[in-house]
Amino acid sequence: VTGATSWAPSVATAPRRPSPPFCVSDACGGQLTGLSGEITSPRYPESYPNDAECRWSIGAAGGPITLVFVDFQMEGGQGCGFDYVALFDGPTAAATRLGRYCGSARPPRTVSSTQHLLVLFKSDFNIVGRGFKAHFYSAGECQEVYTAIKGNFSSPQYPNFYPNNLQCQWSIQLPPGYRIKIFFLDLELEARSSLTGGCDYDRLSAFDGGAENASLLGTWCGRDSPAPITSRGHRLLLVLRTDRSTAKRGFSLAYVGGMIHACAQRRMSLGSTERRSSLGIHGWTRVQHPAELLTQQHRSRGC
Repeated sequence: VTGATSWAPSVATAPRRPSPPFCVSDACGGQLTGLSGEITSPRYPESYPNDAECRWSIGAAGGPITLVFVDFQMEGGQGCGFDYVALFDGPTAAATRLGRYCGSARPPRTVSSTQHLLVLFKSDFNIVGRGFKAHFYSAGECQEVYTAIKGNFSSPQYPNFYPNNLQCQWSIQLPPGYRIKIFFLDLELEARSSLTGGCDYDRLSAFDGGAENASLLGTWCGRDSPAPITSRGHRLLLVLRTDRSTAKRGFSLAYVGGMIHACAQRRMSLGSTERRSSLGIHGWTRVQHPAELLTQQHRSRGC
């Protein structure tokens, strides 16, 4: 259970979802690199100290940085003149300020325009709060486009727990005439809702095209074991969404593209010629073991 939350009997309430245990850290600022990570105020989730000033300079080679606050409680006040968090679109406070926040309302999702983001935390001489907890990730980890005929990818930080409040997209885009086959090597997300039986919390979805308005191929969560799925065309989109609590290991998958060929068959019918096409798939690949990427089989089916 996180923070000072205590367990007490409840009547006619929805079941609670346990949170992972916490540890208190006095860390105050630093240089952060990598595709993803976590930032907390000093002593979080206990009250932060007075007269603190912390600077986290985030640099990621993967592209712009997304920062998501999952918890936020600080001293409020008009103009945020007492305790506050300020975000800057660069490595220093000389960069454009993206926002300044205080009080108990969680700041909005923030995306930098560069590969750097500065998080500045300041507290005055009195009145403290729980502080904040935020996750960051770069576009290179969570928004990717794949054009190779075969490959594999996994959720952020896999096989460690993925961050909360993610909206990640992996788009596979092959040349026209190809179809895409997905093999799920590992999947562990937050379990289905005990109330609805659906994937209401964390979920992975696949769409038969390049956008989320395409046909849905499937949605998975918990310890589902999806069978391989195949697109109808040359584009396929996978979307991972996670909520604000209860993270798991995530997923790992492999994909391969297969060429479609048309076999023209002619037959006479009522004095006219009809053209019939049958589909043959070249180069489907078999996954032998999760430790291996793919083993090419180069099988085809003729007409």
